[in-house]
Amino acid sequence: MEGDVPELTMEDLDLKNGANLIVENEAGEILAVREKTRRQAWILPGGEVERGEKPGHAAQSETEEETGLITDVADFKLVAILVQRPKGLVLLYATKHYKGEIHVPAHSNEVQEARFMSIEEIMDLAGQDKFRIGYVRMVLRYMRCKHGVDPMPLEGALRDEVDYPADLDFTNYRSKIHSV
Repeated sequence: MEGDVPELTMEDLDLKNGANLIVENEAGEILAVREKTRRQAWILPGGEVERGEKPGHAAQSETEEETGLITDVADFKLVAILVQRPKGLVLLYATKHYKGEIHVPAHSNEVQEARFMSIEEIMDLAGQDKFRIGYVRMVLRYMRCKHGVDPMPLEGALRDEVDYPADLDFTNYRSKIHSV
């Protein structure tokens, strides 16, 4: 019948949701991990939310697995809910609370390195195509929310460009804008 809603298949319902965690240290640096792939790009810790798993727990367990740092979901703030393609959501959390030292397990198939980076270093790596753009957008969304430019939690799409100040000093946010 014309105008009917199409019937959904199981494949349509198989969403791939993800959860990522921004861990910020006392110096304002953000934890990043370098993929163990051919590209070896930098990203934020996190991964797929398994069926029946809470997104915060996924972000917590993936961060611990990839970096060795211990976090507590009770300390997380939900920064953004972002639609990703082809289907699903990414939930972005942030925390300043963690325990332990960075340690990437030798047997890791996903991560070869983890460390804290300044925002400037992340942007420099992004300019060299060494920090994946979706994750750069997540970092900038976090910064915009942290500095009150955007509401928290933010709802948007991962592919949406993010405006940020050229000097990364959010006090004069509107003075000189770039987009990523």
